[in-house]
Amino acid sequence: MKRKRILSVACCLVLCGVVLAPLAPAAGQESGREEGGKVYAVQKKEYRMKNELYAAVGVLPMDAFYKGVTIGGGYTYHFSHHFAWEVFQFLYSNNVDTGLEDKLIEGFGAEKDNFREVKMLANSNIVFVPLYGKMSWLNRKVVQMELYLTGGPGVAQYKDYVRQRAEGYAEESKYYFSANFGLGLRLFFSKAFSGRLDLRDYMNFVEGGIDNAACFSLGLSWNFRMPKFSGGDEDE
Repeated sequence: MKRKRILSVACCLVLCGVVLAPLAPAAGQESGREEGGKVYAVQKKEYRMKNELYAAVGVLPMDAFYKGVTIGGGYTYHFSHHFAWEVFQFLYSNNVDTGLEDKLIEGFGAEKDNFREVKMLANSNIVFVPLYGKMSWLNRKVVQMELYLTGGPGVAQYKDYVRQRAEGYAEESKYYFSANFGLGLRLFFSKAFSGRLDLRDYMNFVEGGIDNAACFSLGLSWNFRMPKFSGGDEDE
């Protein structure tokens, strides 16, 4: 369990470094200086998120006995350029056996007694967007992107497998409290559509301790506005 958590945190730090490194020079180019040495932002953020629906596919890669292929989505309400509420976010995992158990049986005669697999994760999160930047694609097009952080509570559904002697395993679905944190990168295609890359670490409070499940996902978002939000500064 501890090893899973260390790997999840390491992945978050590596992804954050990869994202921040190229944005640092761009941030300097988008600023101006006065004689006093103060730095002022020249341009406002071009795209304004409001109501966001998104769908994503991903992978749960941390468990040695299975890998999860996930599909999910969610809805986020953006209060401002910097803060949002991910009202709900969920994913369902289709788990694929890695074949490790068969190798253990063949090589050492060892079998698992009881084990569990993640089937579904659902949560509600606070979103903070601390960084927005621009990059040049082949010196032909300006690419706009933002980095965001997420965190919040949720629920995890597991399928528990209990050894029934020679009869195989008995299956049982169980639900546990969950908490997650993560970071993501959004790439804007237009005012309405954007792509997003998410890395999240789910800490699931199962019987006997905490089970960490890291998820990498790639998704597409649709940004829209309700009629009551259509006037004034909503499109700015």
